[in-house]
Amino acid sequence: MENTEEIRKKIARLISERGLNYAQVSLAIGKNIAYIQQFIKNGSPRRLGEVERHKLAQILRVDEQELTDLPLKSSGGANAVNAEVLSLVIENIENWLDNRNATMSPHDKAELIRLIYMKIYNEPMDTALSKVRDFIDIYDEFKKVN
Repeated sequence: MENTEEIRKKIARLISERGLNYAQVSLAIGKNIAYIQQFIKNGSPRRLGEVERHKLAQILRVDEQELTDLPLKSSGGANAVNAEVLSLVIENIENWLDNRNATMSPHDKAELIRLIYMKIYNEPMDTALSKVRDFIDIYDEFKKVN
């Protein structure tokens, strides 16, 4: 696990690689314009708060664990497939299509759900596609039974 100084350097590098600046990132995580600069240059605060770390991980598109020297609880987190959320997504898509007397092929529905899943969970395309395919198979089986 990296120490806090290495983490600060990594964050500075990631911000630069993403074409961002410290002020943009500070404001995007809901802090004052100098927050990230003070964190990186002065080491204040010593560690990012949980909320700030989570938002920053989303902005930089990295696992939140990469932004702290403390072990984070592993409960599946944002990368776990949340069947309840995906069920609601599928149900809402079906309702939306029904209300408009529109149809969508199963392939197009899977593609739409995959894109939504990627947006929600920040998963790479291949991982999202695999998880969504598995989920759709389970969902379709469930719908046949009920």
